[in-house]
Amino acid sequence: MKKAIWIFLILSFSGGPALAQSKVSASDITKAVEVFVQQELEGSLEDEMRIEINTRWQGVVELESAGEPQIRVRRASSRPLRGPTVLRVGIDVGGQTLKTMSVTADIRYLRPVLVASYMLSRGEALEESMVEMVERDITTLRNGYFTEPALLQDMQTRRSLAAGAVLTRNHVSAIPVVKRGTAVELVARTKRFSATALGEAMQDGGVGERIRVKNSDSGKILYGQILDAHTIQIGL
Repeated sequence: MKKAIWIFLILSFSGGPALAQSKVSASDITKAVEVFVQQELEGSLEDEMRIEINTRWQGVVELESAGEPQIRVRRASSRPLRGPTVLRVGIDVGGQTLKTMSVTADIRYLRPVLVASYMLSRGEALEESMVEMVERDITTLRNGYFTEPALLQDMQTRRSLAAGAVLTRNHVSAIPVVKRGTAVELVARTKRFSATALGEAMQDGGVGERIRVKNSDSGKILYGQILDAHTIQIGL
């Protein structure tokens, strides 16, 4: 069952009591949506992350019944509360639902992330002086972002970056320590034993990256993770 949150509002309007109890303003609906989203996301946000909610609803909702309106908000689907999100809003008076509608809330996630301090060229080894922490909208960043300069150690730019651009994992790569054609040691380990063999790197790569390697004895092409400039760990 989809969860709904009741938002009890004290409405104040000009005019007589009956009129005050027969309308719900756009600001009341906006407030109800904001409370719902904040409660739904409570405890799930990263440190230093905040959200901004832009509710796309305008105009007054007029009701044909006297009484104190109660606003209900629930999800319209199981989609994450991220970006433009459709929510279901119901308005009840005296236990009777008088109005239901779909309301779109644009939910934006913001937090401090590393951005380029100035224009960076492709292939530059990254140093702390090249980046700075700035709050950015990360709602649509699907390829990861960086929050600590130490995470960029032994990394280089994969492409040119404009000043102020957010660094993501698509923008950086490990500085190569192994070059294509280099002779390397292939290591295979399990809990019970380990084995080594001579091999040849078929790609450039940095520490931690997976590259293609060739077993010099069998000629078989494998994938392995670079441990250092001379060692590649392969699976059995």
